[in-house]
Amino acid sequence: MVLPNDGTGGMQAQVRLISEALARSGSQVSILVGGRLSSETVKGVTYIPAPPLLKWFGIPFLRTLRRYARGLQVEVVHGHGLRTGPFVALTRRRAKRFVTCHGIDPAAVPKGLLRLLRLLPVQVLACGPGPQSVLQDFGLTVRLLENATPPEQTPKTRSEFNTRFGTTDDDFVALWPARFSAQKDHGSLLAFAQCLRDTNVVMVCCGDGPLRAQFESRITTLGLQRHFRTVEFVSDAAAWLPATDFFVLPSKWEGQPLVLLEAMRAGIPAVTWTTVGAELLPPYAHVATPDDGATRVRSWMNAPQTANVEIETQRTIAAGHELSIAIPWYQSLYYSY
Repeated sequence: MVLPNDGTGGMQAQVRLISEALARSGSQVSILVGGRLSSETVKGVTYIPAPPLLKWFGIPFLRTLRRYARGLQVEVVHGHGLRTGPFVALTRRRAKRFVTCHGIDPAAVPKGLLRLLRLLPVQVLACGPGPQSVLQDFGLTVRLLENATPPEQTPKTRSEFNTRFGTTDDDFVALWPARFSAQKDHGSLLAFAQCLRDTNVVMVCCGDGPLRAQFESRITTLGLQRHFRTVEFVSDAAAWLPATDFFVLPSKWEGQPLVLLEAMRAGIPAVTWTTVGAELLPPYAHVATPDDGATRVRSWMNAPQTANVEIETQRTIAAGHELSIAIPWYQSLYYSY
């Protein structure tokens, strides 16, 4: 496995999850990580440090990747993030070479990189039908390799949630664990909340990122303090989701977010106005605007039973992404392709 950088994002979490499961099943798995400072072995997976993969200068990264690919005599090199594709293509010739797109901004498609990938000996994969469709529109042959959900954590109770995040049993709460960045579009949550300012809806936004201070300032300016809590990154967000009342996905675009899969598995009614990356959700969960999203949440508050059918449908979809189901996808890809 090849990662351009380390971190706590969904791509990194998915790579660790799959790699550990493949190691348990008998595969020898290493992850080469750009910018990592030291090597270690965790749960059967060897982590290899590499120079940072910079935007325009990746020769040191490539040299390290080629050296380890030859030394380990790897049979499969799988890059994660489209920019790893050219480097993966130039590794060991005898290896099967793949690169997965974990998300792509439809408004900022890297056309030059995609033209290059069409020419290189690397199979392009996409973690969901949204990014797959965007890439196919630019002439790439793209295979779908969807994300897997990690094992379920012991769910937190509503009492624990209230203590941790300062909510009450009377609140109608949602948890949005996401980096404060333009892509995650916390700003659209403000429009959503303004439509619900006469209700007891509370959204807990947890994460770090450059736009957090700006978001908190806007909350105060709009007088929406009652409806928001902002906290630091929560590593076990999936354990807290079952204690919430609904899930809202406001991102401008996504790949196939793990948090959405975890919310669906937790049995929480979900709503989104994200146009690319939320295809897992049934059509009725998609709305055009934050205002429409607020209308759906009002319907759940006024008649909770209306969400029951939606919850069961979403649970069924999420069940198809369990790790025990996903690992054979990878094994078939690696050993039968």
